[in-house]
Amino acid sequence: MSDEISSGKHKSLEKIRGVVEFRILLNGKQECVWTIDLRNSPGKVFEGKSPAGIKVNSTVTIEDERFVKLCLGELDPIQGFMSRKFKVQGDILMMQKLNTVLRGVRKSVL
Repeated sequence: MSDEISSGKHKSLEKIRGVVEFRILLNGKQECVWTIDLRNSPGKVFEGKSPAGIKVNSTVTIEDERFVKLCLGELDPIQGFMSRKFKVQGDILMMQKLNTVLRGVRKSVL
């Protein structure tokens, strides 16, 4: 997925213009952090928090198995948020925009 986002070939990347940080949990404890930076095309995906000085538009705290389902399209981001399957701090609409990108990436990868 990281390579697909970084390739810049998905037109939906241009619509987002933001940064989403995923705090991934394992059994309720933070295991790792991944950041998707889509401020410029091509986007960047990297392990770790966003560097100082870069505004994070949405921070998502999610269990690892739910993160996988989100990436595979088995968990709708808005429904997942509304049913409290994960928490979002910041711009919730960023999750809907990100879903559009993930849909395009899934078509290329799967």
